Amino acid sequence: MIPRVYVGHEWFGAERILSSYKIPPDCGAQVLFLGIPRSAPEDGNVSALYYEAYPEMALKEMDKIRQEAINKFGVKEVFIHHRLGLVKVGEPSFLVLAVGGHREETFKACRYAVDETKKRAPIWKKEIYQDGNERWVLGEKKDAP
Repeated sequence: MIPRVYVGHEWFGAERILSSYKIPPDCGAQVLFLGIPRSAPEDGNVSALYYEAYPEMALKEMDKIRQEAINKFGVKEVFIHHRLGLVKVGEPSFLVLAVGGHREETFKACRYAVDETKKRAPIWKKEIYQDGNERWVLGEKKDAP
């Protein structure tokens, strides 16, 4: 069985997740977000990203985010997966899949899960550049209360 929230070195991918999950008959929308490392001159020509996490805490926070998205937007299911370790440019590192009755709430749930995971989950990345240099990147800051 594919976990609803996952942090680790294995990549399940959208096809594997969808083939293992029976879409409820009242669901007419599936929204998939894939975060993929990119290389661009304005970013310093990255060749790969290296991800580390506090897995137990990340899974706990990601599950909270998943439940929030389901409750807030009324979708049926949300999957949140994030890879750890070295991820080369062009390979997926982050996946959010939302399944709902209609596109409006399903898009919103997916966006919410992406944004909140980036803000709240203890997952860190190091940029590895084509010239061999490396730099840890600070995560997004939470909004002030």
